[in-house]
Amino acid sequence: MALPPSPDGPVNGAGTGRGTTQDQKASRQRQFPYGIDDPAWAAEHGFGSAAWTTGPDHGDGPRDAPRTRRTQQAQQAPQPGTQAAEQQQRLSDALFGTGRRELSTRTATGLVVKANSDGCLAEAQRVLYGDQARWFRAEVAVNNLEAAAHHRVTRDPAYRAALARWAHCVAPVHKAEDPAELRRAWQRRARDLQPRQATDLQRRYAVAEARCVQRTDLADTGARLEKRHAADLSAEYADLIAEHRRMRERGLRYAVQHDL
Repeated sequence: MALPPSPDGPVNGAGTGRGTTQDQKASRQRQFPYGIDDPAWAAEHGFGSAAWTTGPDHGDGPRDAPRTRRTQQAQQAPQPGTQAAEQQQRLSDALFGTGRRELSTRTATGLVVKANSDGCLAEAQRVLYGDQARWFRAEVAVNNLEAAAHHRVTRDPAYRAALARWAHCVAPVHKAEDPAELRRAWQRRARDLQPRQATDLQRRYAVAEARCVQRTDLADTGARLEKRHAADLSAEYADLIAEHRRMRERGLRYAVQHDL
């Protein structure tokens, strides 16, 4: 059976007078890093764009994966063995380099990110920023500080206490330790249901998630703690953030001076 989509039937369809298609798409793609906190939205959109993309965190999906251009490219890679795949591989080699990845750094969440020191991207970084290795370390660290703050929140005792209250609240509908587990439970059940039934169940679970998030202040607790942890990380990484800013400004000056 085909997997059912996120709810976007009559309540989101054309002719309802509820905004343009772009407005509706943007609404479905709202992010809830610490669980859906809008029961009305959940009743209309279910789990939204996160319906089939749950991860190991407690909200809409993983935020602690390192941000790299290779990751984005891999998600759009054509089937191996095809001419398109071979052409894309040549393009990837030229842009990102080949062979062993000489550069390596660790994000604040402990994930290791690697890159090549050859290729067009590496050469452009050397020209713009002066030192590719320093730029790589600073860029990876700064770009992943938001994910690191979220990572710390999910391990904070205050957040864990709110999450336990949420789990107790949602238990009459379905037992789950966190919103991600509730979505995985829906995914398992949805595969054996007709699309309409799966959509109805998704809305039921999503509304239960949202009501319990509101009742237990889970999202507010997460947002409050994230501000604190983000401030801590900014202090911890102040030197690297400053270096990243200086190198960016150097790159901008070079680009302006050379009409790039």
